[in-house]
Amino acid sequence: MSKLRVLVSSDWISDVLADALSSLDVEIIRGTPNVPPGPTVYAKEDWPELFGNTDIALVSPITVISREMMEAAPKLKAIMSPVIGVESIDVDAATDLGIIVGHGATPENFLGMSEATMLLITALAMQLPFKEQLLRDNAPRPKVLTACSVRNRTIGLIGMGRIARGVVDRLQGWETEILYVDPYVEQDQAPAGAKKVDMETLLKTSDFVSVHVTVTDETKAMIGAEQLAMMKPTAYLVNTARGAALDEAAVCEALKNGTIAGAGLDAFVDEPLPMDHPFRTLDNVILTPHMLGHSKDVMDSLPVAALANVGNVIKGEPPLYTKNPGVIDQWKARIAKMS
Repeated sequence: MSKLRVLVSSDWISDVLADALSSLDVEIIRGTPNVPPGPTVYAKEDWPELFGNTDIALVSPITVISREMMEAAPKLKAIMSPVIGVESIDVDAATDLGIIVGHGATPENFLGMSEATMLLITALAMQLPFKEQLLRDNAPRPKVLTACSVRNRTIGLIGMGRIARGVVDRLQGWETEILYVDPYVEQDQAPAGAKKVDMETLLKTSDFVSVHVTVTDETKAMIGAEQLAMMKPTAYLVNTARGAALDEAAVCEALKNGTIAGAGLDAFVDEPLPMDHPFRTLDNVILTPHMLGHSKDVMDSLPVAALANVGNVIKGEPPLYTKNPGVIDQWKARIAKMS
């Protein structure tokens, strides 16, 4: 019986992933190198070599995997992302074709992002960048303080997935009110302490609005001028999800004109954030390069998860962390047909 063929992309964490998979009895091939900036897009003329006989594709979150590419891969059983995000993979197409999608939703990963969210909320409340700059400039203490405590504030979470649930857990004991919006999570499915409301109520009453959504047609640019205008002028916006969930031009304008007090942003439409981006000119926004929740703990967990995901598929089992679990029956039928 021939070895399963695993394609590993040639960008970001891919060398570590390839090393992790070397313990498996598989043939590993490497994708064509990425030319930054921008996503990795494999040329169509390379598809037969890369996908023609490939069983599993393990690709970074900047590697584009389209429906057409999947249709050009008759043996493809699974597509894996080493991280939580799978925006570069057409998951709907994979599901239609009976291809399972695995990802790196390790506790270290999603809870690291929960901690990162709490870090931004607290840093914004206590005006950490401003206070740090006071010391660096040896400036006198201001006579009037505008920082606030997180205690007694209202936290609004847009989305109630793993990361948001981790935020709710971490806010226990902080004496806050927690609101959330998520059309797929009813009140009886929410963690204790979180109250489901509509979007308008959340925006109008929250002191901190934190975004926790994957980007779909439904959520793309979901926070724009209309939504920002509903927020309190003393409120802060936090985004540790994906940049495309925000209308960045509208957020810039809201920060400039005082529609909102400030923002903490870890994700952007274009990454790395362009040097001429107007966000860089603002003093009421904390900017981090889409790695605020990354740590040694997270990075150590990703190859372990990738190894477990691929190992499961080799045994004919779903990945340890499956993005589209509803496809499992169809996926098993696809594998049986191949056999």
